[in-house]
Formats: sequence, C-alpha cells, structure tokens
Amino acid sequence: MKYKDGFLILLLVLTQAAHAEDGKDLFAAAMMGKIERTETLLGQGIDVNSKTAGGRTALMVASFNGNVHIVKALLAYGADVGIADNAGTTALMDALVFGNEDIVNSLIAAGADVNAIDKKNNTVMTRAKRIGQKKIIKILENAGAKGESDGSVEDEGKK
Repeated sequence: MKYKDGFLILLLVLTQAAHAEDGKDLFAAAMMGKIERTETLLGQGIDVNSKTAGGRTALMVASFNGNVHIVKALLAYGADVGIADNAGTTALMDALVFGNEDIVNSLIAAGADVNAIDKKNNTVMTRAKRIGQKKIIKILENAGAKGESDGSVEDEGKK
C-alpha cells in the first residue's frame, strides 16, 4: 500500500469517527433540552438522523422527553419520522409516553406512520391505549390509526 492510499484510509476513518462524535453531541443536546446547542450542531451540518448503537435518534429522545422546540427544530432540518430503533420504536411511539399533543401532531404532520408496529408487535394505538392518553388516542384515530394489534406479547395474556 502506498503512503497516499494509507493517508486516504486514515482520513476516511478519522472523518467517520468525528461524525460519530457529532451524532452523539446532537443526541446529548436533544436529550438535555439544549435548543441552542441542537440548532448550532444542525447548522454545522451534523446528520439529523444519526443514530446511537441502539438505533435511537435525536428526534426519538426529544419526542420521549416532550421537548417541543427541539422536535420542531429537528423536523425543520429534515429529521426522518419513519426511523425505528433496534426495538422497532419510532419517535411517535416515544411521544406517547407523556402525551404531548403538540409533538404527536407535529410528527403526524411530518408523515409519521400512525400504524407502525414495534418488534413486540405493538401498534402505535396499542401503546397509546396502554398509556391511556384519551386526547392522543383521538388524534391517532383522526389520523387513521388502526386499533390494537393481534397477537402482541401483551395481548396474549388477555386472550
């Protein structure tokens, strides 16, 4: 291998490592609710859809934490609402946890799949009903979400 080839490989490896760190920074900023830091990173061209080892994105953690401002900033930079983590959880599923209607509406408006199914065969509606957020359930119904899944791990005990 020539020095030039070795240098190019080293440059590629270092670039990928730096990108991974930037993705971690974005995830951390979104998790901690630091809107200015999030917007700075996005403005620098950080991949808005970068993932953690578990497949989690900044949009997922911001949705879970109920941070409307960060969710809207990530969406404005093109965050993909269709990404699911390694367990099949989407940002919309995460948004159900604390029942933030503004986030749920924003994710749906951005094209989130209201009928997504996680790896335990739970639909978005299954999760919403389990949590019991009546307003969120109504929003999902109006967006075309179907009822509970058949055969999910949790549903088997009810049969």
